[in-house]
Amino acid sequence: MLLLFIAPSCETTEKIDEFPLRPSQLVVNCFFVPDSTWEFQVSKSLSVLDNAELKLVSDAEIFLFKDSTPIDTIRTQDADGYYRSNQYLPKKNENYSIEVSAPGFNTPLIAEGVVPADVPVINASVRVTDSAYFYKRHYEWGEAPSTGNIEGILEFTFKDPPGVANYYQLSLYGYSKEYDYTDSTIHYIYRREINYTIDDPVAEKSEEYYGVARFTDELIDGQTYKLKLDFRDWEASRDQEYIIELISLNRDSYMYRRSVQEYRESNGDPFSEPVLIYSNIKNGYGIFAGHSKYIYRVKVFGS
Repeated sequence: MLLLFIAPSCETTEKIDEFPLRPSQLVVNCFFVPDSTWEFQVSKSLSVLDNAELKLVSDAEIFLFKDSTPIDTIRTQDADGYYRSNQYLPKKNENYSIEVSAPGFNTPLIAEGVVPADVPVINASVRVTDSAYFYKRHYEWGEAPSTGNIEGILEFTFKDPPGVANYYQLSLYGYSKEYDYTDSTIHYIYRREINYTIDDPVAEKSEEYYGVARFTDELIDGQTYKLKLDFRDWEASRDQEYIIELISLNRDSYMYRRSVQEYRESNGDPFSEPVLIYSNIKNGYGIFAGHSKYIYRVKVFGS
């Protein structure tokens, strides 16, 4: 019993501010796609115990290479905080690398990446399982075209390239018309994300509707494969057209996006395991990765 009273007196406590802060490291983020401007965001990391404001680095120097050959040096930061280059636009299946340095950081960070070729969608179809439409009435010029909601199944087929590791991300979009209340002949078109679920061995399963799925070709290498999506669209029109975006990622891009999603899903959950955001940057943090996309359009009621 004496030990029960002695043991608590052996405990020690330490204040958080007694732990040393980890030194900052450079952070660079760049997603690049074929024939588009290079855009780099450069910042510096902060320790989890550091309450300082996270700021962008305005005096960085970025060396851009293609197959180890220099193609541009970027030293100017635009007003929105990005470093940009149009000197040589990214191309599919070409290897690129960067070296980034800034005052106060002894070791430049380096990274390399490639733009994978896009994978075409061969065909697609939509089957409506439930729908409801209504007319929007406006007192000045009568009834507007009908809108409503659609629940349905969208199927599409693609051919996975054989013999190489392929990584995919899938998104579904719809275009809607917004009419001017003062003039029924004027309308505006905007793109919106369509939520869906997917129940297939190749993809991560989800019981909730969401807008992005990622999968690999581990089970379907070289196959012509059909995927089925169950979707809901609450702003559909009778002549609705949907846009399938099949995005081809490299492994770094796939792992980074997957880790970000896992972090968001676990954020705020006290019982979840810590999630480490994936990085392919050496001597620093961030991501340098390419991707390409194939866009396929399909109408609800035929072409």
